[in-house]
Amino acid sequence: MIEKAKDYTLRARKGVFRRIMTPFIEITRRYHTPDIKTTKTVRVALLLLRIYLILLIGILVIKFITMVKK
Repeated sequence: MIEKAKDYTLRARKGVFRRIMTPFIEITRRYHTPDIKTTKTVRVALLLLRIYLILLIGILVIKFITMVKK
């Protein structure tokens, strides 16, 4: 009897989880590949922005470490 109750609650939880996650999974599938065509210039600009962002994060981390050491 207890096993049946455990099995039922497990199935119920899985059903709730599936109902919650289904819209997210559909949206992810739909927008997984972009429909926008990018030029070489745009790709280079985005690459430079990524490098700049990583550089800024690195500077912030170094600044934080030096402040914590004091």
